[in-house]
Amino acid sequence: MGRLRFFIPLFLVLSFFIYTFLPVKVNKKTVEIEYGTPTVDMAVKLYKEGLLRNPASFLFIHSFMRSKLEAGEYEFDGIVYPWHVYEKISKGLKKLHIITVPEGYDLYDIARLLEDNGICSAEDFLKYASSVETARKYGLKTHTMEGFLFPDTYYFSKNTHPLRVIDMMYKNFLKRTEELREKLKEKDMSLEEWVIIASMIEKETSKPEEKPMVSAVIHNRLKKGMKLQIDPTVIYALKRKGQWKGERLLYKDLSVEDPYNTYLFYGLPPSPICNPGLDSLKSALEPAKVNYLYFVADGTGGHYFSTTLREHNLMVRRYRDAR
Repeated sequence: MGRLRFFIPLFLVLSFFIYTFLPVKVNKKTVEIEYGTPTVDMAVKLYKEGLLRNPASFLFIHSFMRSKLEAGEYEFDGIVYPWHVYEKISKGLKKLHIITVPEGYDLYDIARLLEDNGICSAEDFLKYASSVETARKYGLKTHTMEGFLFPDTYYFSKNTHPLRVIDMMYKNFLKRTEELREKLKEKDMSLEEWVIIASMIEKETSKPEEKPMVSAVIHNRLKKGMKLQIDPTVIYALKRKGQWKGERLLYKDLSVEDPYNTYLFYGLPPSPICNPGLDSLKSALEPAKVNYLYFVADGTGGHYFSTTLREHNLMVRRYRDAR
């Protein structure tokens, strides 16, 4: 009888312990652990979300492991054991969201995209991406990261620090442009000049076959000491001032006082006006061998290219008549 009195409590304790550590089955369950959540509250939340049979299992594992538990969004699916839950949170294996940055997006577009997907706030991203200190950290001779955040598909977890986002995108830029960058010395161009030209090409045309010709116009005008008069530089100037409404560029906008306005100022703008793709970057290095100095939209998504101002004005009238 004495032994029985000993084994019954032991049996109950063991049964409770075994039950506590039994797995649960979940179907694509996402749980967000907020910053500053105490470990006990974390365990209770995981229990309430159906990921633990008892919060004690999580707390028991933590009493031995003492790992740093990371806040964030975590996804679970299938058969889940308490140590799987603990491992994921202690290693920061957060749920990743697919973020696709299109070619030609500027910092303002990327900031909005990141905020819309809960990756980081637009304000925080712009604070770091528009900082001269951030650009200097990567050895860039520009005052922002504009142009050097490569357009691509990325996987980010929610509430990622903007500097981590910037770091991933810049390293991808270096990786994807490695071969092209080797040609810069041969072309007598700096990294910054190259990307500035590529960014204007990117914003002027989406047609790959036109990019070398747009590049030629930019290079030819620079050689002749002409103003570039690139419309997207004016739009970028308006964006910087918070004056761009996303509508059609007006004639009065061409006089906006800003160093990015290539209708007012000679030479290249101070930094890129967007983040160009590989086609534009390649075209900036290899302009078409033509004498074009002008181009105007043809109304179908393409452009008319001209060598003389007379030809250009004729094409402009033709475009306006067609409209």
